[in-house]
Amino acid sequence: MLELGLKFIPIQSISGVYKLPVCSKKVWENIQNCKSDADISKAFGVLGVSASDIPLKERAFVLYAYIDSVKKLREDTGLEVPYYPSKKNDDDIKYTIYTGLDKLVADYANLSVYAVDDLPIFDYWLLLRDAFISKLASTKDGREYLNDAYRLTQTEADENIEV
Repeated sequence: MLELGLKFIPIQSISGVYKLPVCSKKVWENIQNCKSDADISKAFGVLGVSASDIPLKERAFVLYAYIDSVKKLREDTGLEVPYYPSKKNDDDIKYTIYTGLDKLVADYANLSVYAVDDLPIFDYWLLLRDAFISKLASTKDGREYLNDAYRLTQTEADENIEV
């Protein structure tokens, strides 16, 4: 597994530093859309932190800083799923698959689909990335997609291109 050595994410605010625990996938999904003061206070409870320890006027800042820090750590550790804009049109599918990515991770990691929710968020993202790459690498079209996605991430010009 990915070992970031992180148990807590420190968030600096006006009144001090708050050490918020690295959350699970389920908690991550719950805290993403907090808008009201009540939702924000509940989010701290879901994180296992007493909202009363954080001044009311700073709670939103601390929660949004936590979310931004987790997203930045995901980016810095390269845990995004490779993406390439596809030419294929999915308009012919009229249903939304809500648990497809969880099923992909569950199968890859030999877990139940319910156990996936309890994974630490960085472990989930690592397994999701690896499961996605592994699944695509098994077909010719998938390998082409991965190569195209990789090409989009490159910022340096190839030195051995013949003109």
